[in-house]
Amino acid sequence: MGYFIVGFPHFHQISTFDLVFFDPPPGLSLLIGPITSGEFWWTFDLISRVVFVGVLAGFRTKESSIILGLLFLFGFTYDYSYGKINHNIFPVIFPLIMAFTNWGGALSIDSIRQQNLKITPKGWPLTFLSFLLGWGYFTAGLPKLIGGWLDPSYSSTAGFILRRYYSSSGPLYLNEMFVKINSLFINKVFDYSTLIFELGFILTIFWSPVYLRAVGVAVMFHLGVLLTVNIPFTLHVLVFLPYIVYFYFDRNSRISENFEHFLLENKKYFIITLLILSVGIVADFNPHLLFHRHLILFLVSIPSILMLLPKPFYRYFTRN
Repeated sequence: MGYFIVGFPHFHQISTFDLVFFDPPPGLSLLIGPITSGEFWWTFDLISRVVFVGVLAGFRTKESSIILGLLFLFGFTYDYSYGKINHNIFPVIFPLIMAFTNWGGALSIDSIRQQNLKITPKGWPLTFLSFLLGWGYFTAGLPKLIGGWLDPSYSSTAGFILRRYYSSSGPLYLNEMFVKINSLFINKVFDYSTLIFELGFILTIFWSPVYLRAVGVAVMFHLGVLLTVNIPFTLHVLVFLPYIVYFYFDRNSRISENFEHFLLENKKYFIITLLILSVGIVADFNPHLLFHRHLILFLVSIPSILMLLPKPFYRYFTRN
């Protein structure tokens, strides 16, 4: 659903790229070579949206999720072969990983079609995703550690803040304030905090309660990146939603059962809503024109803040 709100990826622009920039790494795009047909990429986008409808509706969820993930990998492989990199690998592989959780077992067309067949969810794919997220942050932090972020005489964060201030055309949020403060001490706190978070995140995967709160820290970390240097990682943050949902609702499985019961009783309304969404998706309507991706990040930050509160506060906000 995050792709529908934030904006579904398009690949038809690949046909307009100048071939002089085509320099693929070892992989499928190097083996096949450049694909310059506009009709091919238009059809590719259409097929991707149709498959996405299948995932969103939960129709043959496992197969649809695997196909969507493979389509994304193929499309972004060619997109990146021209030199553009968006650091969005986790939203791309997310459908592939979730395909094996049996996430179509509830609140889906599959669950309506197979009412008498209980589909048991599996947790190991999310464990694997947790490791990949931890490894991703570690590989982001290690070059910073080697590159001198510990040096007390200067701040790398200050460089990002200044560059964004003089080059950004978007909202500055707190960026201008920190430019005016221009404190080496504060900027070094940002440097060291970034290193501690990115290098230490992978260690939390061995303790579920600690990891779930580390997810809350991760969301707040990306909110801080948005506020200081105006770089949103909205789709990346949406990958954390399964952990946030688990944090709040794993103690009350009846919530999912109640939703499932409501869906079965009102499935005709569900199907009508799904048909409207499907038409909008296939027709390439994206409500991100109405919902700015920055707003989505702010909204996800609200439950993430509560995850970091002491237990008495958490119990107060989540009590039935």
